[in-house]
Amino acid sequence: MTTTDALTDWIPLYLQRGHVHWCYMGQERFVEPFCQDTLQKLAVKPFNQLFRQRTELSVLTERALSHPGLPLQGIIFHSSRCGSTLAAQALAALSDSVVLSEPPAIDTFLQWLTASPDFDKQAGEALLHDLTAALGQPRRAQDQRLFLKTDCWHICHIGRILSAFPGTPWLFLYRDPLEVLVSQARMPSSYLIPGSMIAHGLYPPEQLFNQPLEHGAWVLSHILNAAIQALQTYPGGLLVNYSELPTALTTRLAPHFKLHLNGSDLTAWQQTTARHSKNPQQTFTADAADKQRDADEAIRAIAARWLDTPYAVLEQMRLERLTGLIN
Repeated sequence: MTTTDALTDWIPLYLQRGHVHWCYMGQERFVEPFCQDTLQKLAVKPFNQLFRQRTELSVLTERALSHPGLPLQGIIFHSSRCGSTLAAQALAALSDSVVLSEPPAIDTFLQWLTASPDFDKQAGEALLHDLTAALGQPRRAQDQRLFLKTDCWHICHIGRILSAFPGTPWLFLYRDPLEVLVSQARMPSSYLIPGSMIAHGLYPPEQLFNQPLEHGAWVLSHILNAAIQALQTYPGGLLVNYSELPTALTTRLAPHFKLHLNGSDLTAWQQTTARHSKNPQQTFTADAADKQRDADEAIRAIAARWLDTPYAVLEQMRLERLTGLIN
């Protein structure tokens, strides 16, 4: 039995020190809002506590030849707290689709590439492709296509990602950064930790090391500016503002990703987009007005310092593109 045969129905759990650690997934699917949620459930199962496998990175390439995975049909980049999880859940509701929502192994691999600037560019892109193939295996007989939702800071790696998947349509989903900051002030993400993005090549000003929320705004400014540059550089991009949700998921995202929604898929899509992505018992309700109201002067000053300008540029680009479609 070859190594790749032994890994049938196994999935990369995490990367560490140049190795891939695998756990058994069987026919289970990524149905939770984030890949990490599903992987944590798998990791604590008794079988995976006893029988995990560890391989060299080269096994990813071997396995991609024998198990190429599903074709990647769309990539979601985003600015965080902007409805990207709702978009991913809508795609996951389709009967023939697999969605990878912020898989940790891809984040680790992008950190490795950032730390190794002399690593061959094409080899790195090929390994990124092969890692995604290992994660994006079909779990059901009807599975036909794959979608990837990246971590929000991965827009800063968009050139590398799109080179690994040339021609793949992509989306940048974003919202008024003032509202993002209010959400982050209530429930901080990891990128608010000063210095947390150094592994991705983002070195913050020294004065931000004791200012978590402003550090987060600084990271967001890089995300928004990277999106602007990407839209000017790479074809196949779509801009969607949170203010357009949930309608734009059907009217704009679906056709951009070449989805033909009908029958049970359309019903599942509509039911999913009507619910809160992280609390399905609740109806999706846009909360922009509440967040605008809760933004204090300190948050408004941070947004004005780092984020208002790139956000205005993105809005101008989005509206110009919409006007072009209408005309």
